[in-house]
Amino acid sequence: MHSTGVSLRQLILSLLLLLLSGCSVITVAYNNVDMAIRWIASDYFDFNTHQQAKFDKDLQRAHAWHRKEELPKYAFLCTETARRIETGLKPADLDWIGSAVESRREALMHYVATDLASMLGTMDSSQIGVMGAKFAKENAKFRKEHLDVAPDTLEKKRVKKTLERIEDWTGTLEPNQKERVTLMVKNFPQSAEHRYIHRTTRQRVLRKLLETKPPKEKLEEDLRQWLVDWESGRTVEHDRVWAQGVKQLRQMILELDTMLTPKQRLHLTQKLHSYAKDFTILSKR
Repeated sequence: MHSTGVSLRQLILSLLLLLLSGCSVITVAYNNVDMAIRWIASDYFDFNTHQQAKFDKDLQRAHAWHRKEELPKYAFLCTETARRIETGLKPADLDWIGSAVESRREALMHYVATDLASMLGTMDSSQIGVMGAKFAKENAKFRKEHLDVAPDTLEKKRVKKTLERIEDWTGTLEPNQKERVTLMVKNFPQSAEHRYIHRTTRQRVLRKLLETKPPKEKLEEDLRQWLVDWESGRTVEHDRVWAQGVKQLRQMILELDTMLTPKQRLHLTQKLHSYAKDFTILSKR
C-alpha cells in the first residue's frame, strides 16, 4: 500500500530501532545474530547435517554482507531521522523514514532469497511437516495472546506496551502526554483477527510452494516475491482496517512529536546518534 502515507508495517519497521533499550543491546545482539538465527531456524526446520552445514555457510556470508553493506545505511538512517526529529516531524518525514526502512528490508530479502530457495528446495515432506507443526504452534500462541483474551485486558496490555516503548526513548512522559497517547491507542482499530487470517494464508502459500517443488529458478522467484511482498494475501476488509490504522498511527506520532519537551526531544535524538555511532563501529569490524 503506497500513497501519501506509508503502511502500518512500514511505520512499525521505521520505529524498530526505537524499541531497543540501549546501544549495548545492538552490539551484543548483532554480534550474536548468527547464533540466534540458527536457533530459530532449527526450531522451524529439521535440517540434516548437509543442510545445516550449507545453512551455516550461507548465513555467515549474509551476515558479513549485511555488516559491510547495510549497517552504514542504518547509521545514515539514524542520523537523518535524528535531524528530522530535531526540527519537528512532518508527514513527509514519516514517508521518508518508512520508505528508507522498507528499502533496507527489501534489500535484505532480495539478498537472502537465492540461498534460502536453494536450501528450502532440498526439504523433504517430513521436514515440511515439521515447519507446518511449528506454524500451528505459533498460530495457537497468537490466538491465545490476541484473540482468546477479553477486549479490555488486551487494550490495557496494548496501552501499557506502547507507553513503555515510547518512554524507553523519550524518558518519562508527562501526565498529559500519557493521557493523550492512551486515548489514541484505545481508538486504534482492532486487527488481530485479520492478522491471524493473513498469517495463516501466507503460511499456506509457503507450504504449497515447497510441496510442489518447482524448478530452482521458479522457486527462487516465488520465494523472493513471498519475502518482499508481506502485504499479499490480505482481504479487502483487512486492507480497510489497515488503512485506518495507518492514518491513526501517523496522527499519534505527529501529535506526540508536538508535545515533546526539549529534554525529551534531546533524549530521543541523542539515542539515535548513539545508535548511528554503534552501527558505524560494527560495520568496520
